[in-house]
Amino acid sequence: MRNAIIISVISSIVIAFLWWLIAKGRDFMDRYKVYRWLKSNTSDTPDKSHVDTIEIAKGSKLSDDRVRKACMTCQKIYLYSNGKEKWSVWRKEPQSIYDNLTKDEIIERMMY
Repeated sequence: MRNAIIISVISSIVIAFLWWLIAKGRDFMDRYKVYRWLKSNTSDTPDKSHVDTIEIAKGSKLSDDRVRKACMTCQKIYLYSNGKEKWSVWRKEPQSIYDNLTKDEIIERMMY
């Protein structure tokens, strides 16, 4: 009787550990998949550096919750929240369209 209890406790611990290991593996693969998708579908330009959660979910074929969890746990992915969750692998805040312009070009654009 005592051996049966010990065996069932050890079996429960082993099964719980295996489920935990599977969950961690899935989380790792989700982070990798989202990071690779962001890296290949965005660029470090003013209009293409940040993407919202829904677009990532559609592109990576993961649920919104899994994408959000992957983005929040990956240190290489940055969140920019301005009313809408937007994610990037390039920078925290979107690049301004005026960042790469000279002073004369900025003045010229302001004249219009």
